[in-house]
Amino acid sequence: MVSSGLLPAKAHKREQGVQVNLIAVPDGASTPGTASPPNEPVSKFELVTWNGPHDPENPQNWARREKLLRSFAPLAVIFSISFCSSIFGSATSVTAHQYGVSEEVMKVVGNLPVMVVALAGCGVFQIPLALARNVTTILVSRFLAGMLGSGGLAVGSGLLADIFGPITRGIAVGTSASIMNLGSTISPIVGAYIVDRYDWRWTAWTSLILCGVVGLLCIALLRESSHNRLLMRRAAYLRHETGNPNYRAQAEMASLNPQVLLRKYCTKPVRMFCQEPILIVMTTYLTLVYGTLYLSYQLFPRAFRMRGWSVPTATLPFTAVGLGVLSALGVFSFFTMTWYKRRWVLAQKAAVDGVPARVPPEDRLPPMILGAVLLPPSLLWFGWSGGTHWVAQVIACFFIGLSLQLIFITGIAYIVDVYLLNTVSAISIHVMVRSLVSASFPLFEGPMYGTLHINWSATLLACLSACIMASPIIFRIHGPQIRSWSRFSVGGI
Repeated sequence: MVSSGLLPAKAHKREQGVQVNLIAVPDGASTPGTASPPNEPVSKFELVTWNGPHDPENPQNWARREKLLRSFAPLAVIFSISFCSSIFGSATSVTAHQYGVSEEVMKVVGNLPVMVVALAGCGVFQIPLALARNVTTILVSRFLAGMLGSGGLAVGSGLLADIFGPITRGIAVGTSASIMNLGSTISPIVGAYIVDRYDWRWTAWTSLILCGVVGLLCIALLRESSHNRLLMRRAAYLRHETGNPNYRAQAEMASLNPQVLLRKYCTKPVRMFCQEPILIVMTTYLTLVYGTLYLSYQLFPRAFRMRGWSVPTATLPFTAVGLGVLSALGVFSFFTMTWYKRRWVLAQKAAVDGVPARVPPEDRLPPMILGAVLLPPSLLWFGWSGGTHWVAQVIACFFIGLSLQLIFITGIAYIVDVYLLNTVSAISIHVMVRSLVSASFPLFEGPMYGTLHINWSATLLACLSACIMASPIIFRIHGPQIRSWSRFSVGGI
């Protein structure tokens, strides 16, 4: 039953099997349920909520098979958009030479996924990219494809969070993050072979075909899972069937005042990023991690080309990175379903008056600490094993993928748990900052390599990782105290 921020219910009733609460909302009040000023008219609204904890229309009560089936489409969207965002990287040298510009110019816009909307936009703008006759068309097409497509990443992850409960939610978020990074890890391999055997334009045609196939899959499998949207539909149905205009979902109550919407969706993410130490530090760390992955798209193939490998063959070690990403998901899932689940069960047993208890968000952090400890030596291993057998450097790629993904998955899950009621705002500003900053990392690869070469470039990244390595350890120990300073986090257990 939804009651946060509302006046105590004056009455409860069931109508057509739907739970509703009768509440008073002052006309013009800035938030639902605030006290009514003197002589101000009061309207009666009936709040539509889920019909108990086992309401079959609640996505978290769908059957396991239904959840897995409905999860497949958003995961496919995440993979395809991530794949499309990175496949063109293999064509930067070719197109730069063809149109007489530097490689940095070919990278500057394309990898700036700004959170907007959807798979269709990502697919459509592959067409002008494939038909481009100048650099401007390439840059604009890639920017628009990335900007529109990035909405699918946010929407897909949010859909999974709506479907799964507190234990499996962490695994669902981790799977989403792994699929995203797996797509961007596989695409350089595919792109290199396409450019070598066919033409760089086929990187765009391949992306368009993938988006089309995933689009058909979404038509078949996607189903609305937003709790707010489903309750709004239920309220609309009741208004239509009963003729009573007072049925409202909580999301509709908030939308009665435009100032609430402006404060919630426009200014709150920025305020959170400026005021929340946990969000600031986690965003900084995950930006470094994500940027290191972006940087590896150029650095890794360069290292193996120095061994005399061909351009397509030099991308094959990304397979080891992908295996590391999948292994990280396995480690995180095993941790979640064992140690973390035991902590959650103990918390429920200790719940008072049947009120569900929360496990401290800091209990999510051990996998992140493991990844943080592994990353600096893994980068050093890669950078300084260039003169040894190639297997040693490939194994280093695996541990880099493993450590980066452990940090990334756990960091996202931690942000979600800390800002449970403000997750959308926290994740939106996090993704925006992370994407804008980390997408610029490949611009530094050429100058950095020219100055530091492979070994010292990897050493620089290792040093940066070591400098911020202590942050998850500090949050693990002092997280409850740091969260107590927050205006936006959900406190304690």
